[in-house]
Amino acid sequence: MAFDDNISSAIQQFVFTQSNGAVTQPVNGSYIQAYCEYLGITESVNDSWLQALCVYEGITEPLFGSWTVALAAFYGLTYPTGGTWWMALSQVSGVAPVVPLIWDQNTNEWQLEVRNWKSVTSWDMITTEWQNETTQWQVPII
Repeated sequence: MAFDDNISSAIQQFVFTQSNGAVTQPVNGSYIQAYCEYLGITESVNDSWLQALCVYEGITEPLFGSWTVALAAFYGLTYPTGGTWWMALSQVSGVAPVVPLIWDQNTNEWQLEVRNWKSVTSWDMITTEWQNETTQWQVPII
């Protein structure tokens, strides 16, 4: 696998690709932290920027004890490339995977949404007027 010009690591290539070329320099020596900050993630989780990225993507636990493997599974990867998961991740396109919304099975979150989609038991309870919602739907513009 050949990396783009001026890229020397699989993690750097992954970040460069996922950010559509926007992230080119590490923050505090970490390309993952730089990518997290690019996404608006301002704090690590359990002192881990990788775990913060996973939580941002809706990944709530490691897979086989690894947050890297869990991130790879999120992108649909089932096998490492060249013996490493990061090499496999470095080849993932910059398009995030589409996770289907399956009623009563979905536990994904969309940005600031925290309600579980299966928690509404009746369509009668749903209002089409967002002003009457009990949960704040507006997102502050920063």
